Amino acid sequence: MYQIIFSINNNEEVAVLPAVPPDFGPELPQNNETYGGLSKDYNLLGTMGLWSFELSSIFPVGRRYAFMPPEASTDGWSYVEFFRRNRERRLPFQVIVLDGAGVCRLNSPCSIDSFAWSVKRNGDIAYSMTVREYRFVRGGT
Repeated sequence: MYQIIFSINNNEEVAVLPAVPPDFGPELPQNNETYGGLSKDYNLLGTMGLWSFELSSIFPVGRRYAFMPPEASTDGWSYVEFFRRNRERRLPFQVIVLDGAGVCRLNSPCSIDSFAWSVKRNGDIAYSMTVREYRFVRGGT
């Protein structure tokens, strides 16, 4: 079972997602261009774009499901507040993806480009979000 963890400001606050969708993973674009030659087109390899992925799942409210990691909260509203509050702070998040053996498969700064939630009939919170790589701007080379 995979785990997805978000943190903010060097682990000032950490959120372990309670449920990981069965299928997820980043799209890894490359900014290639087509160059028109005299008799043919040529592919000019560009820089790597920003990866992104979408997540849709639930934040449980007041119940613990068997699939939840022990570190996950049963207070679904705390997750909504975590993402709302920290997006307003305009700080990048850190996303960490661990596989079933605890091996880190992704550890990167990111932004939450969109975040939507709705309350389900049973009181849990359904959500969807778009996560996109964040690159710090550096001077020099």
